[in-house]
Amino acid sequence: MTRGGVHDEGRCVPVGWAAIIVSVNTAEHQNAYPDQEETRSRWQTADELLAERFGHPRWLPAQRKVVDAVLRGQNTLAVLPTGHGKSLCYQLPSQILPGLTLVISPLVSLMKDQCESLARKGIEALRIDQTISATEFQQTWKKLHSGRAKLLYLAPERFFNERFPAQLGGLPISLLAIDEAHCMSQWGHHFRPDYLRIPELVDRYQIGQTLALTATATPIVVRDIRKAFSINTQHTVRLSPHRSNLRLQCRVVESDQRDRMLLEQLPAGRKRRGATLIYVTRRSTADQLAESLCGEGFEPLVYHAGLSPAQRDDVQREFLQSPNTILIGTIAFGMGVDKPDIRRVIHYNPSQSIEAYSQEIGRGGRDGKPCQCETLYVRGDEVALANLAAGDLPSVTSLRSLVERLQGQPDRFYLSLGKLGWEINLSTPALATLMIRLQGLGYLRCLPMRYDTYRITPRFTNDVITDRCRPEHADAVAAVLASLAKGRRGFRVNLVVTAEQYRIDREHLIAAIEQTAIAGWWTVDAADSMHGYERAKPIKRPKSLIETLRRHAMEQFEQNRERVDDLTCFLQQPDCLAIGLAKHFGHRRTRPCGRCSACFASGSAATADSAMAGASPDRDEPAVGGGSIGRSAIAAMENAIKRHPDLFSDPLDQAKFLCGLSTPFFRRFRLAQDPGYGVCVDVPFQRVLSACQREA
Repeated sequence: MTRGGVHDEGRCVPVGWAAIIVSVNTAEHQNAYPDQEETRSRWQTADELLAERFGHPRWLPAQRKVVDAVLRGQNTLAVLPTGHGKSLCYQLPSQILPGLTLVISPLVSLMKDQCESLARKGIEALRIDQTISATEFQQTWKKLHSGRAKLLYLAPERFFNERFPAQLGGLPISLLAIDEAHCMSQWGHHFRPDYLRIPELVDRYQIGQTLALTATATPIVVRDIRKAFSINTQHTVRLSPHRSNLRLQCRVVESDQRDRMLLEQLPAGRKRRGATLIYVTRRSTADQLAESLCGEGFEPLVYHAGLSPAQRDDVQREFLQSPNTILIGTIAFGMGVDKPDIRRVIHYNPSQSIEAYSQEIGRGGRDGKPCQCETLYVRGDEVALANLAAGDLPSVTSLRSLVERLQGQPDRFYLSLGKLGWEINLSTPALATLMIRLQGLGYLRCLPMRYDTYRITPRFTNDVITDRCRPEHADAVAAVLASLAKGRRGFRVNLVVTAEQYRIDREHLIAAIEQTAIAGWWTVDAADSMHGYERAKPIKRPKSLIETLRRHAMEQFEQNRERVDDLTCFLQQPDCLAIGLAKHFGHRRTRPCGRCSACFASGSAATADSAMAGASPDRDEPAVGGGSIGRSAIAAMENAIKRHPDLFSDPLDQAKFLCGLSTPFFRRFRLAQDPGYGVCVDVPFQRVLSACQREA
């Protein structure tokens, strides 16, 4: 990993190879470390809450270590297996620490489930997300400011918009808990650009301490997290991700035999005990498999990103409430789902990495009883998995358009990433990653996201609102009321015009708008988000920069492909799968589990039920064929180019088309309906790209 530096408001912060990870020393922000008497008092309260509110008779040893570090005021990292009670490590301390506990969580469904679970325990936990109503929003902040609630869940991107500081209004934050913390590392399997900026929050909001949590962190990811939050080794608690009640199996099967093998794992009717979770790679596979199982007399649930939020909520609720149900889901399902009696986790298609595999099997057997974890591996599955990561590879044309747009911007500017991505043929996540990369290279600094549109609906007359608002906000409130313009959907205010006309800075206007909304005098709806940037240095060598960005994106793609290769080797290894899993995450295990497919194949568990063993995997590398993609594929590409010559000037876009990978331009022109789209879906992307480059 190469290292450099970028100046941020007068200080030099370290820059990582893939993107910036700012290391912060939070000692200056921490609350005074509690003395011995205070620590003893906190622990007494913690033990009482554990039994009386959370209903647990005792601590798990690792939980106790994590909570002890938190109650002593230390920055802490917890790497605990899925189902090992990570959430308790911040939920319980939040009721003891003096200030607010903020939880960064990546999924709305996860936040909602945890808040509902805590409510049943009599603990007030709140969340801010796009699904709550204006009334719920107002009540949430009222409870927080009155001290009636001390635990707030938020998505990471919400911290980085102009509204949040105004809503927070100076509330002291004792603890920042970062769930799924591996997302902040470029080496993590669920890398998310917004997570890279989380260390900035410690400085910005003077946060007392941090707790990073994850179930899947390799040694290099652990290093990144600890560096970012100044976490000492003695305050890092790590357990092996494998639980002994999970029985790991892998069968190598032919594609036409996979459904039959799956049916053998699904006893019907009264013979089935416990729920079954079946993972597939694609939405279409989920729908097709559900139809097939219905024909066999089953009634499976289906969950994927193609469903509406309401539909996904309904499916998840039914799965949690039904004792013996079957759910077919893509990787969109499962994070934060706490169902104790899942007896089978079946990978109809393999996971995308060893880390993802560990997370997905970890959703089974949370009650400590045995859970069968079976992978039905068809040779070639890994090709489609590896190809998925190519969907976000930027073409040289897209990179050139991006750099040209940036060169034409003023020193401070705001962009709609969704709109820009649609115009230059980049997905929003891919574009966000590139912008973070440009910050890491020292060209940009990220500013808080702002909104172009504010709609305000007064609940009282103007005189009443100005009389009852906070005195320090009276001028700003009066300016906003005077600037309201009737639109098709209520009243709008142009903050740029209002700030200039009344000589009130935007931050003061936003603070007045948000605090008046929390008080209940009006409601606010903000839309049209714009990401803010500040130029740090000019782009003097655009061609060199484009090549740097292209090379970095390709390196990221290769990392994802290597993760798939690592998983394939792991599933087919001759040694115990539990040993291999421990090794991948930096743990040492020498004793075979005696229950996995490798142990059965080696004869170390010859007396076990042979039905669980399945077929012994073939250790040969899967064949991927020669260097040609076939004349029919070339012909399909030529026909597509004739119909849409402007879309395929770059061989990279041609390869995406043949491999069935979507782009904004493909969606705009509905190219998924073209007969040639996806004809090379089972061919390695690199081979298809090479063929397209030769034909160009």
